[in-house]
Amino acid sequence: MTSEPVKRWLGPRREAIDNVAAGHAKVGDLTGPGRPLDASKPLAHAYVLVIVSQFQGFIRDMHDLAVERLLFASGATPNFLPILTEGIVSARNIDRGNPTHSNITNDFASLGLSPFKMATRNGRWATPGDAQQFTRLMTLRNALAHGNDDSLRALLLGGGVQDTVSWARAQLPVLNRYARVLDHMVWDHLKATTGKVPWR
Repeated sequence: MTSEPVKRWLGPRREAIDNVAAGHAKVGDLTGPGRPLDASKPLAHAYVLVIVSQFQGFIRDMHDLAVERLLFASGATPNFLPILTEGIVSARNIDRGNPTHSNITNDFASLGLSPFKMATRNGRWATPGDAQQFTRLMTLRNALAHGNDDSLRALLLGGGVQDTVSWARAQLPVLNRYARVLDHMVWDHLKATTGKVPWR
């Protein structure tokens, strides 16, 4: 039942993430034992950014797939499909902002997937665990992407967040669980809405 967007997230998208981590690891090989902070820190920040950008790409892929399946099931003639698709995705939050839980929820609600109940399918989301770590990762990404040093310092001093490869890598299981839950929610919604199995 795994969708192509999830397969890409766990395959090529994860490889792109791992490539940045490998580049970060090689900095130590070039300079001897340990990694000088001024050389490794930008790569660590790049690692955080690539994780979130690849996850955002996954969300976009999943949303595109859901739109495609809904329009196909609607019986719209092929000539109208590009127009209808553009109408649906033109106001998509993830094309204008970060892949926050709120933006993702609103984008899929526009396809009829509401309520968006992560907690009922992922017990870790109901506790401070996954939801908290997801928000922390997105907040860190935002501070780095906008070069907001004051926000970054406050975030790092607040506890629970580090601008390191090891901390960011530890958040990948959270994103993996999010991807799998979204995969199941979208599958169930499309099946209920169209009466057809959306993917096998």
